Amino acid sequence: MKRQLSAARSQSEGQPSFSLDRKLASYLAASASIGFAMATEAKAVVYSNTNVQNVGINGFANIDFNSDGQTDFQIDHDRVDLTPQGGPVVNYLQVDKNDANGASPGENLFPTDFSKSFATNGTVANYTANSSYLVQDPPSSTSVEYPSALLAGGEIGPNESFDFQEGDSVQSSMKTGRFNRLIDQDHGQADVALNGKTPDQIFTPNNSPQFVGAQNQVRYLGVRMDLNSASGAQFPQFPTPDQLTYGWVGIKITNEANATGQVVGYGYESTPGTAILAGQTGITAGDYNNDGKVDARDYILWRSGGTLQNETATPGVATIEDYNVWRINFGSGVTAGSGTALGAGSAVPEPGSLLLSAITGLSLIAAYFCRRLRSN
Repeated sequence: MKRQLSAARSQSEGQPSFSLDRKLASYLAASASIGFAMATEAKAVVYSNTNVQNVGINGFANIDFNSDGQTDFQIDHDRVDLTPQGGPVVNYLQVDKNDANGASPGENLFPTDFSKSFATNGTVANYTANSSYLVQDPPSSTSVEYPSALLAGGEIGPNESFDFQEGDSVQSSMKTGRFNRLIDQDHGQADVALNGKTPDQIFTPNNSPQFVGAQNQVRYLGVRMDLNSASGAQFPQFPTPDQLTYGWVGIKITNEANATGQVVGYGYESTPGTAILAGQTGITAGDYNNDGKVDARDYILWRSGGTLQNETATPGVATIEDYNVWRINFGSGVTAGSGTALGAGSAVPEPGSLLLSAITGLSLIAAYFCRRLRSN
């Protein structure tokens, strides 16, 4: 619940009473949204981020669902020029669960080790054997399909089917397939031209790329994950569906010919085994004053050591980890921004003019109270 600001004088003492009225509310609206959320019991919580990330040619967008500094998935664009081998220039947009794959310098177009996670940055690595994408209503358990492009409201949870097929032996067939792609102009051509494969060694999936034909429309990629290996399972042991967490990534294809677009947000359900709906939003991590956006006011609250709402890193204590959550989500709900991760002993940036604005707003409130007191 929210605790609303109010003030009253005891009428038993013969003094008039007063409360926040519309005029004071306008002062509050002009300065900041002030509230305090009390968590009365532990429950499932949806965390979301609404920052827009552009994904251009050979670009990428990182998805960090729990804001711990470890990328959980990456939406990655690759362009491969096959003209020297007599082929075309091909573009594809794919979902990755580690940073070993891609066409950028230092990356591998044809990765074979899928056990790696993204850089952990001091956290526990995700158990990537269970990092997978949703395939909606496959005809059989052995069906191989590209990721589904969900409409808003589609269910993502333990009752759905998930897969991640990218490698040299799809379904133990000894055939190569790279079906973690949202848009795929390649269809095995790069493997044939650059990786020594023959056309009959390329696996044929049961469907075609599902994000084709939806230019400038938002579609949702459903994902399943074992964040920070929380299930405790390790290969060859696999967690059960109720030990894993589920989330969505909103994607808008803005140029289908180039397979480029935007990640328009993402969200996940914090309780393992609990389904989430595509596009469902909830608490925004880093929104420490619970006003629906992550901005400088949340930084000010964190820096002052105040009580932080929507805290995900170290609940009950304001720490550097909480700052990093704020930094990662800064701009969510408003115009996107950026920041730099802090370590122990790092200098914290001053909030500058926005702090001055907040102080000015509080001064207006104080002046209003003084006038009311004098008039009474």
